[in-house]
Amino acid sequence: MREALCELELPHVWKSCARGSPKRQELFDKTGGTMQLPFLEDPNSGVSMFESAEIVDYLKETYTAK
Repeated sequence: MREALCELELPHVWKSCARGSPKRQELFDKTGGTMQLPFLEDPNSGVSMFESAEIVDYLKETYTAK
């Protein structure tokens, strides 16, 4: 996922969420109580998703010039 974001030159914010970190609770709240990583939240489309392969497919389909 990180490689795809860089390859497509998409600006992004990468948040680390170690155990005990307030960021971990923030992610837990956003996902409805599920702790799965990686997690993508695209502010341009409102899409939120898990699963690396699906995220990479989404990024390429959405942000590759056609």
